[in-house]
Amino acid sequence: MFGQCLLIGTGISCLSTGLYATITNDKYDQRDRKNEYITIFSIIIAIATILIFIFNNRSDSLVSVKNFEGGAINYTKPPF
Repeated sequence: MFGQCLLIGTGISCLSTGLYATITNDKYDQRDRKNEYITIFSIIIAIATILIFIFNNRSDSLVSVKNFEGGAINYTKPPF
């Protein structure tokens, strides 16, 4: 479960960092911005993974759909 949250957080972080790099790209700027991109990537992956893990609503202890297969109203079977 945490692995899936980490994978989604990594995707969000890659997409956000790539978007940031594209928007702030200046071909006349000669400085190396690799450390800046790594810092932004790290912050976003940490926050996104934690938020996704906290707000993930999947749980095996919830009522399953199998309990409702023979529901109270079933129009395909006669009542006798």
